[in-house]
Amino acid sequence: MKPIPEKFSMRQLTLSISSISVTLKRFVSYDRIPADTGQTEYSIVGTPLDSGPVYEPKHIWTISAMVTIEQWRALGAIFGECDRLRRTQGNYRITVDDSIQDFIEQQYRSRALVPGGEQKYFTGGVSYPARFHARMFEPKSQWQKNQLYPYVASFVLRELDKAT
Repeated sequence: MKPIPEKFSMRQLTLSISSISVTLKRFVSYDRIPADTGQTEYSIVGTPLDSGPVYEPKHIWTISAMVTIEQWRALGAIFGECDRLRRTQGNYRITVDDSIQDFIEQQYRSRALVPGGEQKYFTGGVSYPARFHARMFEPKSQWQKNQLYPYVASFVLRELDKAT
């Protein structure tokens, strides 16, 4: 897990489902990576043989954040609602507004923009804080001696589909 650089300290991650929402700002670690981009193997003569999905890879977040008791309860409620809706075949997508790490694409934006976010164009592409839909796996906590942020919550999100 990588520590968050100081320049991201004002950035945030907001998770919401149904009427439950939580915004996290105090990260111990944050990592958003593509789930599968393929592999490179080599033939007997050393020619690269690449494989991978023909569709855009989904993302996985691994997050640890310092949270208040209220934020910890909200994370548990979001997980519980997501899992309840999944089991009853409802719409269990959690909306993830990721203002921590801009999403970068070639040419044009393909995902929804985080409310209040700004897209920035550069030669060959665009970067912006993106909205995703994801599933949460059960959060875990570690108690720490901090009255304001008594827990470090750790959890994983797996992208389900694009939020457009």
